[in-house]
Amino acid sequence: MAELGEPLSERELDVLRCLAGGATNKDIAADLTISQNTVKVHLRNIYTKLGVSSRTEAATAGIQQGYIQLDGQTGQPAAAPTPEIDAETDGAETAVNQTNTTNITGRDSDAQRSWRILGLAALLGISVIIIVALGLRVITTPQAIPTPTPFIEEPIGDTRWSISRPLPQGRANMAVASVGLDLYQIGGETAVGVDGTVQRFDSRNGYWQEVAEKPTAVADVTAAELYGEIYVPGGRLADGSPTAVVEAYSPAQDAWRSVAALPQPAAGGLTLTDGAFLYFFGGWDGENYLDTAYVYDPGSDSWRPLPSMTTATAFATGGELSNQLVIAGGTDGETDLATCQLFDPTNEMWTACPDMLMPRAGAGATVLLNKLYVIGGGMQPDEDIPFSEVYNPNNETWQVVNTPTLEEGVNWPHVGVNHIETRIYVLGGRQATEFSDKNLVFVPVYQTFIPAAKPSDE
Repeated sequence: MAELGEPLSERELDVLRCLAGGATNKDIAADLTISQNTVKVHLRNIYTKLGVSSRTEAATAGIQQGYIQLDGQTGQPAAAPTPEIDAETDGAETAVNQTNTTNITGRDSDAQRSWRILGLAALLGISVIIIVALGLRVITTPQAIPTPTPFIEEPIGDTRWSISRPLPQGRANMAVASVGLDLYQIGGETAVGVDGTVQRFDSRNGYWQEVAEKPTAVADVTAAELYGEIYVPGGRLADGSPTAVVEAYSPAQDAWRSVAALPQPAAGGLTLTDGAFLYFFGGWDGENYLDTAYVYDPGSDSWRPLPSMTTATAFATGGELSNQLVIAGGTDGETDLATCQLFDPTNEMWTACPDMLMPRAGAGATVLLNKLYVIGGGMQPDEDIPFSEVYNPNNETWQVVNTPTLEEGVNWPHVGVNHIETRIYVLGGRQATEFSDKNLVFVPVYQTFIPAAKPSDE
């Protein structure tokens, strides 16, 4: 997975240069003899590595970081990228070039200064008219806040778990996503109720910062990052009803935008991505538990139904493994499930995978080095969930992940789980009747095998 600050590959450089020259995705695909889906994957990686969320930002960052050279001797940049109405652009982008003129002595006359002031005023007026006409949102840079005192993580005994800086308040049923080295908590529920609060956790310095609030406050929600934006489909509103609203957050701009709504309202659904498209599985529509599956194409801003799941479920968890999407656990409204379902996005087919070691709903999960880590869960009040699990697709087995927090109570549902590099973060959730503010970090053990040197013939 691409990371913020990571160098661009040669193919990503080719795509970036085409983009900066004004090429559309179709043009880039034709020029480089690749598919448009492959172009989208490269763009997603470019956006993540450069820390941007639009084509123009990518071209600008490419020039600033030396990936793109200016044309000729005049210092004029390459042609501005052609806007496309898809996930790679957010509204119209307008650039106004202004040339300053001075007289031969290097000083402006009073008349020249007057004309310059009038010209600037006219440009400002035109810019305001354009912004109003196009309905653009002017995004202000959030004011800097003092960096809190560095937080020193505390190991939990002799385990591979540690305690990081807690959430600002106890919270559950929220979405969690990571972009680069930052972790985002989105919406959810506190002791006060459902809200749209969004908190960014800086994993480098270990502190939380509140960022732009989600326009539609929801709980029972999941999220996925695609092309530098975090998509949050559906969820449960403050009045308890499910919604079909889908909103996307740009970390680079600290701003939200609305995208095409789900085909039907759903709360407790699972949001996943394969790097090119967004997928939404199951959930609850207010009356029934769903076996529905949908795919979202950011290029056309539209959802399309997929073959139904083999089991109706809400509050499931999962991730993308070996080019397949894993949907594990959840509840059918009567009992927690241990089922495991695999969806092949290429052939749009479902197959079964081995059941988890125990039923669990409301768990969180993340994929790290081609293994699916499922943490917490257990929505039944008296359900005993003494450990977490990890799924290895290579041998199709589930194994126990010891979890100190589960040893303190009977279950741990509605947690938020994601990873940054090789560290898995587990946020909040419910323990007994309390909303947890815990921010725990789990670092799995990995083995690296170095091939033995070939014996010398001497």
